[in-house]
Amino acid sequence: MPSGSEARGAARRGGWPRRHGLARGVLAVALSLLSACALLQTSADVPSAAPPAPTAAERREAARLYRDGLRALNPPRRGAAGDPDGAARLIEAAANLGDPDAQMMVAAGHLYRPDGGRDAAAALPWLHRAAQQGNKEAQYRLARLLEAGEGTRREPAWAAVWFQRAAERGHPEAQYALALMQIVGEGTARDEAEALARLSIAERRGVTPARRYREALQPRVPPAAARAAAARVGGETAQGPVATVDRPLVRFVQSGLMVRGGWPGAVDGRDGPATRAALAEFARREGVSPEPPYGPAAIDRLRERLAGG
Repeated sequence: MPSGSEARGAARRGGWPRRHGLARGVLAVALSLLSACALLQTSADVPSAAPPAPTAAERREAARLYRDGLRALNPPRRGAAGDPDGAARLIEAAANLGDPDAQMMVAAGHLYRPDGGRDAAAALPWLHRAAQQGNKEAQYRLARLLEAGEGTRREPAWAAVWFQRAAERGHPEAQYALALMQIVGEGTARDEAEALARLSIAERRGVTPARRYREALQPRVPPAAARAAAARVGGETAQGPVATVDRPLVRFVQSGLMVRGGWPGAVDGRDGPATRAALAEFARREGVSPEPPYGPAAIDRLRERLAGG
């Protein structure tokens, strides 16, 4: 079984931005203006609260700007020269209005700068905005930065939330990363049966290293527990923007309160009166508002405590 450091390393697989649909060279040219003008940051916060959702009108205008940006980069007329600077401005405008694909491109521009530099702190807000809208690649990349502490403080527990959100939307590497965390109990409750289920999904979907861990773990999990976990994980699917209260958030609360000695129940991501009451009691002890249930004040304080604050 992997150690904590081995699990962290195994989860950091590459391929983006190629996997996002654009070659790195093309993306770097498209975002040269953004990258060259960006000031390097050292750290950024990833808030618990969701950023404001774009309106329907903003989404339409953002989609139009994004399409125009791609056309400026690759003009449809044969022989026409592209306009990388104009494309960058259009894509940035689309990102500001809320287009998640444009936000991913801006984030990639900071993470894969033409000069070889990397500014994870500048990429984080864009990843967070796209992730909140349900972009599974943004969710996975955001989790990786949180888990590694790159551009922000290291928060394995909050990384597990975003890994699960991406996994529920069909991201196989996120399933793999979360499984490794569950094997060693880092950032989330230790659960070998559920980890086995996630490794099996990741392996079927092409994550080759998952096989090694699945084969090592399988003899240790009773068949009945493996079947129950496989059915549970297989049914954990999600689409679209992140809900105010979802399974990954509830699991974070249960797992975090268990670490703090305030949750004796199962870590299953099922919302209910007992979980809400335990979080409210934690909030009162910490001197923060317990309302609304799963509100940012209580979640922020639990994150602080789990991160050592």
